[in-house]
This record gives sequence, structure tokens and C-alpha cells, in this order.
Amino acid sequence: MQLTGHNYIAGALSAEGADTFFSVDPRNKTAGDLPFHSATRGEVDRAVVAAVAAFDAMRRYPSSKIADLLDEVAAQIEALGEELLHTADRETGLGLPRLTGERGRATGQIRSFAALLRDGAYLRVIINSEQPGQPAIKQMQFPLGPVAIFAASNFPFAFAVAGGDSASALAAGCPIVVKAHPGHPATSELFAQAISAAVEKQGFPAGSFSMLQGRGIDAGGWLAEHDGIEAVGFTGSLRGGRAIHDIAARRPRPIPVYAEMGSVNPVVITQAALAARADEITGGLVGSVTMGTGQFCTNPGLILLEDSGASRDFIASVTEQMAAAPEGVLLNEAVASGLDTSVSQTAANPQISVLTGGAAGADSEPFCYSNTVMQTSAAAIRTDDRLQVEHFGPVTLFVLCDGRDDLRATVAALEGNLTTTVHAEEGELADIGELLHQLREKAGRVIWNGFPTGVAVVHAMQHGGPYPATTAPGTTSVGMNAIYRFMRPIAFQNVPDALLPPALQDGNPLGILRLVDDVYTDSGL
Repeated sequence: MQLTGHNYIAGALSAEGADTFFSVDPRNKTAGDLPFHSATRGEVDRAVVAAVAAFDAMRRYPSSKIADLLDEVAAQIEALGEELLHTADRETGLGLPRLTGERGRATGQIRSFAALLRDGAYLRVIINSEQPGQPAIKQMQFPLGPVAIFAASNFPFAFAVAGGDSASALAAGCPIVVKAHPGHPATSELFAQAISAAVEKQGFPAGSFSMLQGRGIDAGGWLAEHDGIEAVGFTGSLRGGRAIHDIAARRPRPIPVYAEMGSVNPVVITQAALAARADEITGGLVGSVTMGTGQFCTNPGLILLEDSGASRDFIASVTEQMAAAPEGVLLNEAVASGLDTSVSQTAANPQISVLTGGAAGADSEPFCYSNTVMQTSAAAIRTDDRLQVEHFGPVTLFVLCDGRDDLRATVAALEGNLTTTVHAEEGELADIGELLHQLREKAGRVIWNGFPTGVAVVHAMQHGGPYPATTAPGTTSVGMNAIYRFMRPIAFQNVPDALLPPALQDGNPLGILRLVDDVYTDSGL
């Protein structure tokens, strides 16, 4: 498909801004030939105004119509074929095998939302019949309105223009205005073409989807502060997510910002686990830290152990394997420079020992960073929260604790995370419970004898956690429950049946599962 470098605003191409930028191949740092135009304030305004107009129609659509749109989006993405894979590979260096799998994840989650809509139970209908002294009350979920989506750099398919945030917002019945990530603008435009084609083919208002390019912070700021936007979905850095959150909070009418901002994903390994399977844990940990060149928000960046000879042998083994593992390619210059800065700041602390790595790639190399292992004490972690900063790359930090009590005190001092992990043995179950409960309070997902990289797109998944991992720990950005970020409940009291949405009508014409007087049923009243 022909790329233009333009913004996609309600089905029309636009390139009003003089500021342009180019995609860069991270393997050789070579810029592409096509200039991409950063969106102007006027273009942002037109996109949001069109989304507001589109919402007036979309909010009346039945779930089945929105499901048809989602299925069409998935089909249009697949129709992009090999061009999408090769374009993304040139812009991210992630490799065709990884990108092929990620494309399947992206289209799979879109179709899963379509299936959710057709089931109908997602509306969470609750009906309490009229009783003496109590009115009839009926409640269900409704879309919030136009949503701003900020694409991520590390998942150009699954968390970008057509990723989970976009899919869940569209599934909720909300028009979306997507701020594309400047690290993969050509890939973003291909997705914009696919979604725009689906919108047109399914007869949706053109303002149901817009995509804005931009290498700076201006377009994102204008989008977050625009009065027509009702919510924001963001996946990226703590700095970026907090900035968007603060802009939205300062609005005369604040709106929710659902920002997933990264994590150090602490892993606790007991002495019994080391005694039973140190080699297995070593291999799994090294594989998890280096997977995708460490550019996952679930990268295990903090490893807590009780100090012992076995623990020090384990650290030495991990260090050796990390040093021997090949260096991967980082996504772009911003990731490379950010990683170099964060590791340098951590390594400058006198309580930190760098065991291997800690250096950026040479200027002549691809964007890369050496596989890095660092070590510190539990006391240092507890007294300096800067040591809990995320190192977005193939980096992990070992923390040695003076016994189990010191370990628990250190866990108590941890900040919020997306995940926490425990490696322990069955014989420790009686003793490990309190530690597990401590870790539960620090994250949205607790993992037993595994590693946090790899997030299943299923109903039960919770991809969120206490701040600073996210701005909204009660929500998830992965799995079907992600839809509820962009919906709100409305209750109707004594409203005549004929004026109610079909899902709330007495006869249950949709045949969906509803909670009626405290009993789940798909029958009518």
C-alpha cells in the first residue's frame, strides 16, 4: 500500500504542519526517505471534533454492529500481508518471527472483543424489580465517548494504533483518536489505512477513527487537554504517562487517564528453590531478562534473595550467562539513550556493583546496550527509592537480604508493579503465605515459579498495578476486562420499558445473561 507520511483525520489525509521526521532502521541507524508530518493543533482539533460527531451515532449502535467493525478491522490488518511485517521490522528491528506472532496476538484480541460483544453479558445488566418501598432500578454499561490512545514503542502491533487500547475502546463503542508512536510511523500509517478501510466498509462515521503523527510532545498534549476527549489510554514511560495524566487532571473538566507506565517486576527466590533447581531458574531468568532485548514492561528487573553462598553462586551463574548472551537490537535512539541514562544513574550509586555490562553500544553499531547485571543490598533499596527505577532493556538488579525478616522488610518498601514473582518449593507453603500476601499488595499479577514476560490475552488477565506501574490500579490494559476503562454504569429508575435500551427491557429481547433480583438468568421478567 502507498504510504503518504500524512495524518489520517476522519477518513481524510492531512499534512498541514511544517515539522517532519523520518523513520529509522535501528539495525543500521539509517533514516527512511519519506517525511512524516507532525500534527498541528488545528489537525488535532478536527480529529476530536469529528470523533465527537461520530459518537452521537456510535452510542446508538447495537453491539453486533460494533462487533462487525472489529472483525473487519482484523481482516483488513491481515490483508496488509507481508508488507506490514517487513515495514515494522525495518522500523523496530524486532524480527519477522516475533512480529508474525504479535500480528496474530493483535488480530486475535480484536476478534476476542468482537466475540465479547456478541455474547452481550459484558453489558453487566443488573435489574432490581419494584418492591414495597423500593423503585424498579435497572443498570447497564454505556460508552464514555471519544478516547485518545497513545501508542507504545515496544509492541508496534499489540499496543499501538490497532492494539489492545484501541480495540477495547472501539469495543466499548467509543470513537478513537490515536497518537502514533514516532518510532514506527510507517507501520502506524499501514494500520491507519486498515482501520480506515474497515470504518468505511462497515458504514461507520468517518470520525470513528483518526491517527495523528508527531515526534514531539505537542500533539499528545493538545489531544489530552481537548474538551472533546473523555478518556485516555496510554502505554509507555512513567515520565510520559504522568505528564499526560497531569494535563488531563488540570482540565476544567478532568477525565480519567489509564496509563500503563512500566515496572521492575520484583522476583523473590527462596533458598529451597535454589537448592532444588538453581540451573533451571538461571536459564529462565536470563531468557526472561534478555527476551525482546529486555524491552517488555514485564521484564524481571529486581531479584530478591537471602544472602548465602548459594545465592552468590546463583548470581555468578546468571552474570556469566548474561555476559555470554548475544546483544540484541534496541527499538530506537530514544530507548537506547534512556537506558544508558538510567543505568548510568543507578551505577553511580556507591551501593551498586556492576557485575557485567553497563555500557552502550558503539556509535557504529545498531542501537544496543550490553546485557547488564548489577547487585546491591536490601538496605540500599529501602533507603533510596531511585534504585527501583525501571531499566528498559536487558538489565536486572540483584538485591541481597540478611535473612527472611530483612527480605520481608524490603518487600514492604517496594513500589507498585505490574507483576511480582515467587520461586519456592512445595515444602515451603506453610511459611511462604505471609510473603505472598505482601507481594500481592505490590502488583496486579502474582506469579508462582515462573517469569513475568508473556502476558496472556484472556478474561482473567490483570495487566495493571499500583502506582507508579499504572495510574488506575483497578483496571487492566490486557484481556477482555480492558473494555470497562471506557464504559460507565447508568441506572434507570422507574423508566418505562419502551424507553429503555433492549438489554434492559423486561422481555430481554437480546437473550443475554442478566442479574435479576440477585439471580443470573437469560429469561425475561
